[in-house]
Amino acid sequence: MAMIYVLDKDVEVYAREGEQILFALWDNRVTITSICGGNMSCGTCNIEIMEGMENVNPPSDDEKRLLSRIKRQGPNVRLACQCVPTGDVAIRIVPE
Repeated sequence: MAMIYVLDKDVEVYAREGEQILFALWDNRVTITSICGGNMSCGTCNIEIMEGMENVNPPSDDEKRLLSRIKRQGPNVRLACQCVPTGDVAIRIVPE
């Protein structure tokens, strides 16, 4: 199991193998917006990987396209509905 540390909420949750960050957060009652319900059509579940970028799957071309259309930008910005941790990560849900 991969540990997800949510910096802006000071909480740790664990993701099962193959589980996206969005669903691990929801399973542990951590609030994160996703208008589309995790179907990669809205971009509202964007997060920033603060530590452990090497411990997540690379973004798909579809995710890259959607990320290019949202306000929040940066090399470590991902969609929580598409990001699967393979090791421990630290994230920020709310932009600084």
